[in-house]
Amino acid sequence: MNEKFHIYTRYEPVGVTAAISPWNFPMMLASWKIAPALAYGNTVVLKPAEQTPVSCYRMAELAAEAGMPEGVLNVVHGFGPGEVGEHLTIHPEVDLVTFTGESNTGRAIMEAASSTLKGISFELGGKGANIVFEDADIDDAVDWSIKAIFTNAGQVCLAGSRLYVHQNIYEDFMELFLKKSKQLVVGDPTDPKTEIGPLASEEHYNKVASYLDLQTEEKFNIMTGGKSEGWWIKPTILTDVNNEMRVCKEEIFGPIVGVQTFNTEEEAVKLANDTNYGLNAMLFTENVRRAHRVSGQLNAGTVWVNCFFIRDLRAPFGGFGDSGIGREGGKYSKEFFTEPKAVVMKL
Repeated sequence: MNEKFHIYTRYEPVGVTAAISPWNFPMMLASWKIAPALAYGNTVVLKPAEQTPVSCYRMAELAAEAGMPEGVLNVVHGFGPGEVGEHLTIHPEVDLVTFTGESNTGRAIMEAASSTLKGISFELGGKGANIVFEDADIDDAVDWSIKAIFTNAGQVCLAGSRLYVHQNIYEDFMELFLKKSKQLVVGDPTDPKTEIGPLASEEHYNKVASYLDLQTEEKFNIMTGGKSEGWWIKPTILTDVNNEMRVCKEEIFGPIVGVQTFNTEEEAVKLANDTNYGLNAMLFTENVRRAHRVSGQLNAGTVWVNCFFIRDLRAPFGGFGDSGIGREGGKYSKEFFTEPKAVVMKL
């Protein structure tokens, strides 16, 4: 540049951030939004899911006790459409909306926020593919696959709900996968021995259970699991499924996994990418070249190789397609929660 001028960039806070968080990990997912927003100088209005208000309310109380200035972190409660959530998305004094939740809700928020052209960041639904190649460590792949679909009773947007196993190891893999799934303890969530608790609400239980009712129509096989008394769904493995079935296309958000086989790497990638979602994927292989090659071909915001849900908050987090818009984490949060300003100064 001309030596008579000096140019530098300031990163300034955007303003008021509306953070709308889900019910499945209410305080953790809220903190992923609150921390970077405040760190970059914004104020936050948090609306937690109406099903889980208490933990976020308590977090705000603790922030106040710790000396956070009044009005910096605010928690409001209520429902979405026509109420608090919608009000935040359309209010002209809200500058940013960050939302984690269901994809159709994201579409509604995007439409509402467009009236004021505010910034949006969405982490939406998922239908994660889990690919187990012929050269995988079967014991390790089974253990991680159990975690990927049955953690939190499957109420995880990152759940590995579509499982693709190489034909040559299918029988060995499924024998161990079935055995370990049946060993999971279903019961009272307050009991330390419990590994699968109830679903979050009666409404959500009815939604998840409705997918099992599709058996008559879609002709899949329930290898193990199914409905239980109360709001419990047992760890459920479906076979004889394909990507055209609703159980393989739609986000169930419960402890239900559909298993298919494949024969070639190309087929596995094609099956995994045959979805409108693209939040995450997993693959299991001992071949490092294959791990890098397939990771590059999968349409997913995060790809885990020989593991699941290992998170570094500096890494980008978000999804392709119906799984979201934008990324958060590390410098990606900086891009969302700040306005870069170029200052040009004559010397």
